[in-house]
Amino acid sequence: MEHLHAKKAERKRLDGLLLKSPMKVLGAFREVGRQVFADGALSKKHKELTALAVAISQNCFD
Repeated sequence: MEHLHAKKAERKRLDGLLLKSPMKVLGAFREVGRQVFADGALSKKHKELTALAVAISQNCFD
């Protein structure tokens, strides 16, 4: 549990640094995510389920 708390704290710290960046990296990254998961040829639901399946198959839960 301590490991998860440390990872969350580090992610929050890094997000804070990115938010202060004049390059607006975090906002651009989030916008890409919104566009990728928007409804289109595939529904948002199907895209999210596909991403979950890939994450599980690759053990990518971070």
